[in-house]
Amino acid sequence: MAVAFAKGQTTSSEHRSSRLQEMSWNEIQRPGCYLIVGSGDLVRVPQDALAPGHSPLITITSTGETRVARLCDNPAEPISVLRAFAADNDYFVNF
Repeated sequence: MAVAFAKGQTTSSEHRSSRLQEMSWNEIQRPGCYLIVGSGDLVRVPQDALAPGHSPLITITSTGETRVARLCDNPAEPISVLRAFAADNDYFVNF
């Protein structure tokens, strides 16, 4: 059975994966959950880690730039939701 489609018509609902906001580790300014792009590891950044005048609660030491992708605003988001969200946006997940 042959089916003809008009130009521009699709056979399924249009799905466009939006890339997450990526930044350098040192550019993180808001609490939330971040994916380390190179390794697929998850980092939860609480508000306290970003408070002015406090020592950083989280540090990463690397010879190269550490890129992160922001997964969500909530540092306590369940891992199952974060895994699905990262995978939906075509990121490797290692958590």
